[in-house]
Amino acid sequence: MVHKLGSKAVSRHHLHRRDGVYYYRRRVPLRLVEAIGKSVIQFSLDTTSIQEARKRRTVCDIQWDARFEACSISGPNGDAPVQEPPKNSPLSKAELVQLIRNYVERQDHAAQKYYASDPPVTAAERREMRIETEVELQTLRAREDQVAWQWMDVVGREILKPVGKAPNDPQVPADELWELVRRALIELTRRSQARLGDDHGRAYFDQLFDPARPPEMNFGTLADQWLHLVEEETTINALSQKWLDKQRANVGLIREIVGDKTPVRAIDYDACLRVRSMLARLPANRTKLYGDLPVDKAIERAAKEGKPLLSPVTQQVYIGALRDILDLAAKKGLVTANPAEGLRPIKRAAISPSDKRKPFTLQQIVDFFKNPFYAECAKHSPPFAHDKTGWRFWLPLMCLFLGMRPNEAAQIHLEDLKCTDKGTRYLDVVATADDDEGGSTSIAKKTLKTTASRRRIPLHPELIKVGFLQFVEQRKKAGAGPRLFTDLTPDKYGNHASYALKRFRETYLPTAIKLEPRQSFYSFRHSWRDALRRIDAQPATLQALGAWSQGKLTSDDYGDKADPDFQTQFMEKVSFEGLNLSALYPNKGH
Repeated sequence: MVHKLGSKAVSRHHLHRRDGVYYYRRRVPLRLVEAIGKSVIQFSLDTTSIQEARKRRTVCDIQWDARFEACSISGPNGDAPVQEPPKNSPLSKAELVQLIRNYVERQDHAAQKYYASDPPVTAAERREMRIETEVELQTLRAREDQVAWQWMDVVGREILKPVGKAPNDPQVPADELWELVRRALIELTRRSQARLGDDHGRAYFDQLFDPARPPEMNFGTLADQWLHLVEEETTINALSQKWLDKQRANVGLIREIVGDKTPVRAIDYDACLRVRSMLARLPANRTKLYGDLPVDKAIERAAKEGKPLLSPVTQQVYIGALRDILDLAAKKGLVTANPAEGLRPIKRAAISPSDKRKPFTLQQIVDFFKNPFYAECAKHSPPFAHDKTGWRFWLPLMCLFLGMRPNEAAQIHLEDLKCTDKGTRYLDVVATADDDEGGSTSIAKKTLKTTASRRRIPLHPELIKVGFLQFVEQRKKAGAGPRLFTDLTPDKYGNHASYALKRFRETYLPTAIKLEPRQSFYSFRHSWRDALRRIDAQPATLQALGAWSQGKLTSDDYGDKADPDFQTQFMEKVSFEGLNLSALYPNKGH
């Protein structure tokens, strides 16, 4: 037997017959006599059949080999130190497979060493040993054979000992354990047969025990590796913490559905379809609704309570996270192909991309700037002075006439207002890391949504008429800091518009106009995009002023498409029919 230190056994090795009954007899290694307490192990096998005696001897050999090995490590009690696993920590199939692979390699190494030092001497001896290995294989393959189960029980206990568990432990996957142990013993026996036949053409017989096969990896470990790559990319490319936290949240839900202990090799197309099915039934805002309630329980409650489900767009984000993680598995050779490739949500989005966020109508725009706040501003000189913080007055105007994103406008610096040699006033929308001045303090840090967001936006004539240049000049003289709106402090993700958007969402917008579904403060930017459509703005202008890419040509990166002196002609044409802001001009009537 290849996994037994006494693998040179012939028909009577460790067997003695007395009055027709076979006994197990074995000498104790000299170095272990004191630890074991005797020099010879001998007891009856209670059988008169040589075939049955050979089977029972195999089990005894395994038991005493383990006892001798344990004594060699720790002393007479055979209590080798084990690594105690965390309490209530189930043993995953991936971990079990690795334990069994380690056992096979360890036993095979010992058997090779023994065979090299004491090979069979005669052809008859070799033939007898080959017969015995064939009997052992037949025993192992007979699934109801009690001797095979005894054998597997002994080996199973040895395999689990390093992690402080036993075969009957509820945290051990029992069904997988016995099948894997059987495969391990068959593998060891076949390797023994090959050695006896002087056949060295194969290093293994069962693919599970291929020495070149990478260790079994579970999904949790793979997800951690993917997140590490994402975190590294975030740091090197100075991406936002908000973006990183979103990736972590996406992966967290997928890990919860798939299971951290699930072997990566077990995640096939059917497993991906199960993930898709659960996402389709998961309620929106699950954590807010149900806290830490497990996914399956949240799905049950949401179904009973009729809660809205995740949108197809959100489902696709989570499916994308699964696909990206399994793509890493494919690149590492853990799976032959990515089973999530091409996977889409079960339900298609009912809302077209163009309708996900609606622009304000021209009438809503007119009504908004007639609301009591702006009416009160019109009574002051200059009108913008009525707003002590500045942002409530200017943010809607900047987003409507310049197409700026709220955070871009909220974090603008005084020095970002610049002028070309030809006299064109523009705002330089740039992240701090890209700023030529550099060395900005953390409180003055600026970020952009994407690298394509950097642009130079010519001031719209209407902003100049409303007094934007005067406002900036006043702020410079006040010397309150580098920012235009000093009262807007960033949230934990660095978004300076967070508080302002909350106020507009909860109070300023709904009290000024009747909002329609899918309208928000961002609708100002969408309305500006409609204004560009009305003037038939060319793709270069859409990219230069709004940072919207219309497809990529090699020639797109040549020249200066963002030149404010050129783009100002298009900005001047942007208009909103019916909107009259003359009441807000510092110099009325101009």
